[in-house]
Amino acid sequence: MKKSTKRVLAMCLACLAVLGGMFFPVTKPAQAADVINVGTNAEFPPFEYIGNDGEPDGFDMAVIKAIGEAEGFEVKITNMEFKSLIASLATGSLDAVIAGMTVTEERQQSVDFSDSYYTATQCIVVKQDSDITGLADLNGKKIAVQEGTTGDLLCTPGEDNDIITDESTQVQRYKKGTDAIVTLNNGGVDAVVIDKNPAENFVANNSDTLKLIEDDTSTEEYAIAVAKGDTELLDRINSGLQKIKEDGTFDRLVAEYIGGDTEEEPAAEDGERLVINVGTNAEFPPFEYIGDDGEPDGFDMAVIQAIGEAAGFDVEITNMEFKSLIASLATGSLDAVIAGMTVTEERQQSVDFSDSYYTATQCIVVSQDSDITGLADLNGKKIAVQEGTTGDLLCTPGEDNDIITDESTQVQRFKKGTDAIVTLNNGGVDAVVIDKNPAENFVASNSDTLKLIEDETSTEEYAIAVAKGNTELLDRINSGLAQIKEDGTFDALVAQYIEGSTTTEQETSDNPFVNFVSNLKYVFVDTNGYQLMLRGLGVTIGISICAGVLGIALGFVLALMKLTETRKKRKTLLSRIAGAYIDIIRGTPAMVQLLIIFMVIFRSQYAYVAAILSFGINSGAYVAENIRAGILAVDAGQMEGGRSLGFTYGETMRYIILPQAIKNVIPALGNEMITLVKETSIVGYVAIVDLTKAGDFIVSRTYQAFLPLIAVAIVYYIIVKIMTKILAAIERRLRQSDNR
Repeated sequence: MKKSTKRVLAMCLACLAVLGGMFFPVTKPAQAADVINVGTNAEFPPFEYIGNDGEPDGFDMAVIKAIGEAEGFEVKITNMEFKSLIASLATGSLDAVIAGMTVTEERQQSVDFSDSYYTATQCIVVKQDSDITGLADLNGKKIAVQEGTTGDLLCTPGEDNDIITDESTQVQRYKKGTDAIVTLNNGGVDAVVIDKNPAENFVANNSDTLKLIEDDTSTEEYAIAVAKGDTELLDRINSGLQKIKEDGTFDRLVAEYIGGDTEEEPAAEDGERLVINVGTNAEFPPFEYIGDDGEPDGFDMAVIQAIGEAAGFDVEITNMEFKSLIASLATGSLDAVIAGMTVTEERQQSVDFSDSYYTATQCIVVSQDSDITGLADLNGKKIAVQEGTTGDLLCTPGEDNDIITDESTQVQRFKKGTDAIVTLNNGGVDAVVIDKNPAENFVASNSDTLKLIEDETSTEEYAIAVAKGNTELLDRINSGLAQIKEDGTFDALVAQYIEGSTTTEQETSDNPFVNFVSNLKYVFVDTNGYQLMLRGLGVTIGISICAGVLGIALGFVLALMKLTETRKKRKTLLSRIAGAYIDIIRGTPAMVQLLIIFMVIFRSQYAYVAAILSFGINSGAYVAENIRAGILAVDAGQMEGGRSLGFTYGETMRYIILPQAIKNVIPALGNEMITLVKETSIVGYVAIVDLTKAGDFIVSRTYQAFLPLIAVAIVYYIIVKIMTKILAAIERRLRQSDNR
């Protein structure tokens, strides 16, 4: 080929290459550069964890993906050990790391960090008169925390803890922060360490007793790490982080994964915040009641305040008669009403309701062959409930109960819903009334024997009322309600006011004596607690007397059986049986024996008979040894002397040995009877309302533990004191012959 021809072909190929580069650019290298390999350690929820699909998920994963979307790069997640993350950045196998990683000076020597994307802050809640000023002061103290939180890690002494170093520090862990605060208020701990947002809420609701302490040493800044000197990637990450913070994506992710509050508050129109006059009737705890400051408080008050904060208006609360609330909306003296108000067709004729903010739903669990179809059918039946719940209130006959009106209805209260279901399966009750979610789980696990019944009469929708046609305010309320449900505020309020302990509705005074009398009246009179305790006292005394008589009779027989080996100078069949009985009964807990007799032998029926038998059988083992020891304490010559006078063995025991043995046994028998009375306090586990159970029931109704439990302790002490006096009189009477 000629050179000129070659030149022409070369020029043509060059032109094609230029045109191809213009119209068909090569994209593969650019794509490779836009895939960022990000490392994490999916063992730190809610920041990172393994999702349902088996892949890393959590707040950090969502943040880095949102940054990538904002900056135009894709993210590939690699899960590995936390300690290997920084080393993998240095070797180039990772481009970035996001793993709830705290920015420290030591790590900054090896990697570069982005701007902080999250600040983990812990606060200390203490009593008003506490001298604690920071985390370091908690060394050697009793600290309450919510288990698994940063506060838990922060307060646990260990090699990696530079603040809490005293090994004598006691950390009490709770499922709910509310329980930790209650323990602090009751003096059970010196401080509570918890996240800042809930801490502020707890202190606001207990401002007269608690205070908040912020400690700089408890603040951690989380950031994204890149290889040292990789400024190009660092700039892109910082740019993307800024973008998602500005467009609201970041706040949405915080609400979704962490449940935090957004920092910005909606702007008010014309630069002024709207003030909404909200009416309530503060006589429906825990939804609304009069707080310690004399002002309306409760779940509803907290909800409307949170809605106002989210929707950009202030709330002014007015307390009035319930029957006047809707009329006040119509006249314009109120803008809205929140008072645990149920949505009904009749009320909808006069007012407009917001979206429902609370659903009170209970379900009935019955056997597959039961003919019960609703709550009304439970009249006169045996019903099992979890004590202190809505189901408990719903099934207890009373003046304010329009459904369960038959006083013969028997309500058995259990500590756990599981125990109630077991009793139903065993035929001990006709139905269990319990919350819908656990009811569905129980029925799913017992689908061959149980079924679920939903009764519309047990479901109420609570909503906020506004004047008819006030769509503008209604929209703002619905918008604010949606926001606090999305960001976790609503769930926190449910946990604080409905699932936790709340302020009661009795009035308070500056006079301690007046407060004490008021508490006594509220706990024992207003709630009819004294009647419950009197009935419980009767049950305790009745079970104790019956079980005591049975125990003494049984113990006497067992003692004689055991003594046959002394008489025969060898073990006999009777002595072996008695020995085995005593060994087994004394070697197993009374609680286990009670549950076996009630649930296994009696199949959750005849609870009182089961209790008497259980305690009688248990007491018999101890009484037998006491009687045997008393008989053996009588000089052996007494038996020989009786036999030499012509008495039979039985006559000698009856007229000579036992009268002397009884004197020796009385103190030990007295102690056993006293112990028996106190041991009966566990009968509440089989749904018997004894004295202790009555106290527990009052606590569950009033949310006050001190007075009911102290009252129970005092009553037990009085019973024991009376028994001690009686036993002392009997001893003196029996010892009179010794002084002649």
